Amino acid sequence: MSQTMVSEDNAPLQKLFRPVIKILRTAYIQGTNVCSLLPSERAIRLYYKFRKKSYDLQWSMDPGYRKGLKNLVDLVIEKDDMVLDVGCGTASATIVAAVKAKEVVGIDLSPDMIQLAEEKVRKKGFDNTCLFATSVEDYQPESPFDKVISSFMIPHVKPEFRPSIYSCMYDFLKPGGTVGLFGSRGEVCPVYETRHEVEDNLTRAGFTDIVLHDVYDIYRIVVAKKPE
Repeated sequence: MSQTMVSEDNAPLQKLFRPVIKILRTAYIQGTNVCSLLPSERAIRLYYKFRKKSYDLQWSMDPGYRKGLKNLVDLVIEKDDMVLDVGCGTASATIVAAVKAKEVVGIDLSPDMIQLAEEKVRKKGFDNTCLFATSVEDYQPESPFDKVISSFMIPHVKPEFRPSIYSCMYDFLKPGGTVGLFGSRGEVCPVYETRHEVEDNLTRAGFTDIVLHDVYDIYRIVVAKKPE
């Protein structure tokens, strides 16, 4: 495993507001601890039924989140890639990926989040995306993907089930394919994975060449390969 760090911009305006943004960013990430209290898939669906309207608003307040998604896509996705976005939510990563990829399929457990995602994609005018309300375990693609991405989905999965979710991502990929994950760090918020945990879980699923990119003060991108 190797690791790199992505630093924040040093423009005067960004430097001025950076302390406030960091406080809000950290407070929101700590708020995702609520995911550990959701006991079932039904509870997750119900939570996001009421949460969907505020979800994008909160993330839009942090420029680091948007830049993190762009970094994820820049690191992982190439032109003509067929991409799967696992736990796509409101399609924030799906839309960023669709600018570059040949086609992007997004799946999410919450029908309400998929409904909002479809509205966003329609407003953006993309015709290379497909969105489905389904669990990771139940999804059966017609063919494997070049790349799989996932952002802020893993906190919704109980720790003991995370290797099996990564195994599903492994199976979704073509040989030689790449998985790219964007989220926070277990060292900052306990519902996320630490460096050791994410490396161990991905290795157990069969991935190799695992690289961690720490993004700003609390985010992390993880890239790994499915062997040829």
